[in-house]
Amino acid sequence: MSADTELARELTGLVLATPGVQEVYPGPGALRGEALVRVARSGDGGRVLADICVLDDHPVPGTLRLVSRALSARLAAEPGHFEVTVKASRIQ
Repeated sequence: MSADTELARELTGLVLATPGVQEVYPGPGALRGEALVRVARSGDGGRVLADICVLDDHPVPGTLRLVSRALSARLAAEPGHFEVTVKASRIQ
C-alpha cells in the first residue's frame, strides 16, 4: 500500500469524525474499499478533495469549514503545500 493511500485513508477517517458529516463519497474511478478522500501529489505538494454528505441539523458552511481545517491541520505535517477542497454534494 502506498504512502498516499495510507494518507487518504487517514484523511477519510478525520472527515468522518467531523461533527455533521454523514458520509464521504468516492471520487471518480475509486474502487470499493479504497479511501474516499482523494490525494493527488504534484511537484512539492498536491491536492486533496473530500466530497461529503452533511447532516441537515448542522450548518453546511460551518461543517465544510471544520472539515477543511481538520484536513489542513493534518496536512501541515506533510512536506510541501496541499490545496484542500471540500464540497457538500448532499444534505441529509
